Amino acid sequence: MKKIILLWMAICCIGCVTVNIPKYIKDESPYKKKFYASFEKTMLATTNVLEGLGWKVTGTANPANYDREKDIKNNNIKQTLIFVEVKQTPLFVSSRYTNLNIFLRSDEQSTDMEIRYLAVTPAFFKDMQSHKNDKAVGKIFDRIEEILKETP
Repeated sequence: MKKIILLWMAICCIGCVTVNIPKYIKDESPYKKKFYASFEKTMLATTNVLEGLGWKVTGTANPANYDREKDIKNNNIKQTLIFVEVKQTPLFVSSRYTNLNIFLRSDEQSTDMEIRYLAVTPAFFKDMQSHKNDKAVGKIFDRIEEILKETP
């Protein structure tokens, strides 16, 4: 009986899991902040902070390609969507996969930033998802603000 229980536990804990992490994260509980800096300075500070915190920037896109509400006809407003590589964090029995999307939208005086966060932890029958991580996003915002204050 003991062998059967151990075998059953081994079967449940060993195996491969397929997790689908979307490149584009839907608008669920985004974090927003306004920076009083140019678009270019904010973009450079954002990419530096992300890479400094271990997030690899994989590309940028026009937000209008993914979200019709982000479609702006005004030529004076600059905007971009930054994609990062999915991070895998090992846990005791599973792993956690996290992803970020960063939206930047700027006029002449300020830049609005929106960070969308997604963490997926695969479980036996259903993946657990979270769209909140106040500590991680707060750290990103704080470091960007520090860099923008240091640069003239």
